[in-house]
Amino acid sequence: MKPEATQALGMAISKRRRDDSLEKALGREIRKVKLSYEDYVEIMEMVRAHARKHKLDAWESAQQISKEQEEQ
Repeated sequence: MKPEATQALGMAISKRRRDDSLEKALGREIRKVKLSYEDYVEIMEMVRAHARKHKLDAWESAQQISKEQEEQ
């Protein structure tokens, strides 16, 4: 994952609004850092696959992926 994409995912998590979906929050942050729609799709595919594999919701999955990416 691109460093900018990791940053956008982290910002979406930290700036979460009460009734936001991950898709909406991530889309907002992707636009702010000027990434492409393809980057958004790549991140969401990764989050959804991780969520299915570990039986988590999208937000929990995004948090785990963000932590893993920061550690690398």
